[in-house]
Amino acid sequence: MRKFAALALGLSMVAAACGGGGPGGGGGGTDLSAQAPGKDVKPAAKIVWWHAMTGLNSDAVNKMVAAYNKSQNNITVEAVFQGTYDDLLSKLNTALASNAAPAIAQVFDIGQRYMYDSKEVLPMQAFIDRDKFDTSDFEPAVLNYYKYQDKLQSMPFNASSSILYYNKDAFKEVGLDPEKPPTTFSEVTEYAKKLTKKDASGQTVRYGFGPSIYGWFFEQWMAVSGQLYADNGNGRDDRATKVVYNNAAGKAILDWWKAGLDGGYFNNPGIDNPGSQNAFNAGKNAMYVESTAQMRNHINNAKFPVGTGFFPRPDNKPKDGGNIIGGASLYIMKSRPPAEQQAAWEFVKYAMSPLTQAQWQADTGYYPIRKSAYNEAPSKEWATKYPQFLTAVNQIREAPQNRMTNGAVLGVFSQARARTQKMIESVLLGQATSQQALDAAVAEVNDAIDKYNKANK
Repeated sequence: MRKFAALALGLSMVAAACGGGGPGGGGGGTDLSAQAPGKDVKPAAKIVWWHAMTGLNSDAVNKMVAAYNKSQNNITVEAVFQGTYDDLLSKLNTALASNAAPAIAQVFDIGQRYMYDSKEVLPMQAFIDRDKFDTSDFEPAVLNYYKYQDKLQSMPFNASSSILYYNKDAFKEVGLDPEKPPTTFSEVTEYAKKLTKKDASGQTVRYGFGPSIYGWFFEQWMAVSGQLYADNGNGRDDRATKVVYNNAAGKAILDWWKAGLDGGYFNNPGIDNPGSQNAFNAGKNAMYVESTAQMRNHINNAKFPVGTGFFPRPDNKPKDGGNIIGGASLYIMKSRPPAEQQAAWEFVKYAMSPLTQAQWQADTGYYPIRKSAYNEAPSKEWATKYPQFLTAVNQIREAPQNRMTNGAVLGVFSQARARTQKMIESVLLGQATSQQALDAAVAEVNDAIDKYNKANK
């Protein structure tokens, strides 16, 4: 689950969210103490769910909906594909203005603040509290990502994590243990030097490490460094007023990345470039970092045995550091009638059931939201076929739960990610020093945050 970060909402979308043209207009945001419909409300006979899943993932959504509709006779769910996450959010913005919104909308992770400020969400916490719905079996890292002021605004749906992928054959070739991937910046550098391979003419035919320039990765590296991306608890305790990554940790990330590129053992495939995935499968990059959503692709298509490891972190391995999850979640829209809201909740509960989550994992590769899903047959079979997946599960479970690992919440996050990518590129291309690039990016993003916040007081 990675392409959403490249889908910049842009200033026009932010402006729509901020003023009269946006859903709900300006204002203080969703009321997290809102009440769910009464238990006596009869669920609607039909509801619509907007989603942004494509390919096999879209097939999995349709399979889940068909199974739910067949499982009972009271509610029919219609799943409607709305294009990219960006497309969906834009269409939702328009639909809300004409009272044509769906009962359920799937929104990407970095749309949290936008959805909160829309004032068009009936918080999932309202249903959880009303029904005393037990979430103790849910993965804490996933649940915590979608909480604002420690209340769940939406229900996590498709969850992924960023991990290290590596070529086991290449490891063996250069005398590295194929069962021991690098875990720190220095180890990645050390391994990359050994793994880089040149032909007789001196041309590099295999790089040791080849991550694409991707904003999500920089956020991950700040989190595993035990550092906040934004103030006010990463925007979770109160509205973020500024990003704060232009510090020693941010500089260390860029300096390490730049040194590897200058040394000739890191490859630079460009900004958010799917070519990095193809280069790994072809053996041109011996290691790289990527979402768990690419695991099946690599295991099925790589020309070598694929190894997985934890996302690399600073050499001192800060105790407060850990990875952030990615993906999207399900929102119940406040504008729909109570009967539709109740029907939406019934479907959400079904989607969160252990067996449904296990089947979702087997059909997509996203990991289950619930721990007990791993006891179900579809999940067991999937884990047997793809044992590398346990790396991601262990990684999120070992991550301490705090504001750094919960991830940041910004109203202008798409802009922020796009600007971060330009920041990284400017350093790698030698157009600016690490500190210069960090300071320039922070200044620009903070200006956008300030404008957004003033329009959403």
